[in-house]
Amino acid sequence: MVFDILPLSQNVSELFAGIAILGFFLIGFINAILTSLIAYRYFQVIQQCGYVSYEYKKWLLRRDNTHLTRLAMLSQLSLLGFLLTNMALSVFNKWWVPYCGFILYGIFLFVYLSAEFKTKNKLPLVFTKRMVRLILTFFITTVILSVLLIFMVNGIALISPENYLLLNFRYAVLCLFPVLTPFIVLLAYYINSPFENANNKKYVLAATQKLKGYDNLIKIGITGSYGKTTVKEVLKAMLSTKYKVIATPESYNTPLGISKTVNKLDDSYDVFIAEMGARHEGDIKELANIVEPNIAVITGVTEQHLETFFTINNVKKTKYELIESMNSGKAYFSSDNKYTIEMYEKCPLSKYLAGINSENAFVYATNVVVNEQGTTFTLNYNGKSVECNTALYGKHNVQDICLASAVAINLGISLNEISSAVASLKQIKHRLELTVNENGVKVLDDGYNANVEGVQRALEVLKEFTGKKVVITPGIVELGLYEGEHNYEFGVKMASVCNYAILVGRGSALRIREGLLSSGFSAGNIIMVKDLEGAKQELTSIVTNGDTVLFINDLPDKYS
Repeated sequence: MVFDILPLSQNVSELFAGIAILGFFLIGFINAILTSLIAYRYFQVIQQCGYVSYEYKKWLLRRDNTHLTRLAMLSQLSLLGFLLTNMALSVFNKWWVPYCGFILYGIFLFVYLSAEFKTKNKLPLVFTKRMVRLILTFFITTVILSVLLIFMVNGIALISPENYLLLNFRYAVLCLFPVLTPFIVLLAYYINSPFENANNKKYVLAATQKLKGYDNLIKIGITGSYGKTTVKEVLKAMLSTKYKVIATPESYNTPLGISKTVNKLDDSYDVFIAEMGARHEGDIKELANIVEPNIAVITGVTEQHLETFFTINNVKKTKYELIESMNSGKAYFSSDNKYTIEMYEKCPLSKYLAGINSENAFVYATNVVVNEQGTTFTLNYNGKSVECNTALYGKHNVQDICLASAVAINLGISLNEISSAVASLKQIKHRLELTVNENGVKVLDDGYNANVEGVQRALEVLKEFTGKKVVITPGIVELGLYEGEHNYEFGVKMASVCNYAILVGRGSALRIREGLLSSGFSAGNIIMVKDLEGAKQELTSIVTNGDTVLFINDLPDKYS
């Protein structure tokens, strides 16, 4: 045995060294638990960014990120606490004084976490398998970094025992972890990336192979800058009168979202409808390679996601990837968008236009009337027509219905069946969804997303309502260099429609304010608030029975 061979002093030294290392791991473990609590918001944001590192880094490093500032303050205060402890040690030479630094660190951390967890999150963290893996990797990485840093600083302190300050200040290295937390989350993300990418590819490949096995399945791909979900839901309602239809739910328009829907597919289904979203060139091509659609629908193109697309031409090229992926089949384009008309003209497939007041279109609508009860119009096809009414609001929804109708007609659905399906449509969540609260105030919720075309449509619908009109919005985001310009124009357009404007946050909201004021809108009727809760509080003193409130673009937490 080692104790029989080595001198007693060496045995004791090794024993204490072993205890010290165990102590380092214990401190590292506790520090990882505390740091994981700090990391909650950063896990939440990276999840809301769709696990896209670029989006997370953009949020993290923006100039107005107060979360990072607060973490820096927490680290600074904690370091100050350790410094004060060391100063106290020179006056009160007691064994317990050095531990006061840990106590102060704990107090500051408790205050910070209390404030953070009081904040209401619009989208709470969802503990998916991927998120659990990320948290576990973060935890292990934090333990390892904690032990390494403590071991290194302690080693330096033991080599220089005359350095009294370093000797008693060596555990203050833990104070760095609050400000390092967001970056450790990113490090854990990169550590997991090879596995996650391989896992996702495996999942998507399985879905692709499964879809190839259904030779008689009608596969429909829908893309565009706006209106994708509405066209999908309307088309599903129409086709369900004759076929068994499965469609991607909500806004599941990514490779994984589509693959999840494919998992539910079986031989009983006749039609598969896939909504296809894009933020970068090549995204639609990737989705089209999974689905291999025989029917393509392009709803419209506008300035959206210009932060990643840079130009409107790149947006057009990306949406047209759906057509380029098809060797045969049919393609449907909106007749109400200049960019989709350009695509229609160069499309080599069997092609159709659909929209409002376009008599050259395959399907078109006339006599469109929008009021507080919904929308009525006449649907026209091949010299025939049918009267339609829907609970959906606005001409833009009629455009979407025309597109869906064109597809449905070619798949054997009659005009009368289409009219019945349109009448049965329910409002789509957060897309100009109307509710009336207990005080008789009408609330139009257009909070899902906002783009240049969409805000114009929402304001047109608001114009048809009675009573005082209030718009609540943080503005339009992800427009790159054009963001300020488009939000200014948004304010100009708002000025002619609403009586009050409640603007959430700064940035885009300030540009909207400038647009409002430039149009002669009363400064007293512009209210700036920090968050949505603040906006709701301001509403109570403004609206009464019969008034209308329009929410545009209820941004998730990653924009806060």
